[in-house]
Amino acid sequence: MLWGYNVGSGVTAPLPIKLDNKSHCHALITGSSGSGKSYGMLFLIGSLLKENPEIDIYLCDFKNSEDFVFLSTYVHYYGGNDCYKGVMEYYNSFCEGRENKTGLRRKLLIFDEYPAAISYYSTKDKQEKTKYATDLLNSIAEILMLGRGIGYGVWIVTQRADASLFANGARDNFMIFLGLGRMSKEQKGMIFAGEDVPSKVYQRGEGCLLADGCPLMEVKIPKIKNIVNWKRHIKDILCGKS
Repeated sequence: MLWGYNVGSGVTAPLPIKLDNKSHCHALITGSSGSGKSYGMLFLIGSLLKENPEIDIYLCDFKNSEDFVFLSTYVHYYGGNDCYKGVMEYYNSFCEGRENKTGLRRKLLIFDEYPAAISYYSTKDKQEKTKYATDLLNSIAEILMLGRGIGYGVWIVTQRADASLFANGARDNFMIFLGLGRMSKEQKGMIFAGEDVPSKVYQRGEGCLLADGCPLMEVKIPKIKNIVNWKRHIKDILCGKS
């Protein structure tokens, strides 16, 4: 699928960045407010479905974003507090997939505003003596470590990529790291450790991408010419399967 265009200093013309979802199924997508994450996610979901219309997507939208309200009737859309339910349903499917490794369609969990959800459920756990946050951390960690071989991927979308958000060192299992917009020195060190990251200030929809087997690339998310049609394309494919 297309992840954007390589616009690095050594590139004479923008080059498409295409990565196989089978080998690069786990992605960590970061960026501060105003970096273009939500717009980028719309582009990436549409791009994925163009190449893999058969894939089952579970979308957890913790902040109930206006960007994804068009998918509110989709069977695997989970907004706000329903995100816990979404992850658990995905995890249960993953566990079934480990038992029966044949005849399964590829699946992808997308969790937007993941740290905010962990923070919310951690507070809820302290107040109500539950373990929602632990369930989320452990379930996602297990899928990150074992999901690729049976076709289960995870995209985590966050403003910060703190290691504490990923149990048992699971952050090391991401195959793609995408950082958009302004990134602090600390943030660059978290997701692009050991890489020579350009010191330039990136605009909305621009940033850096590091994928397994590839050098660090400066990336630009292309403009969606008709956002209404793009959303319709996404909804028609997803809702047509549900």
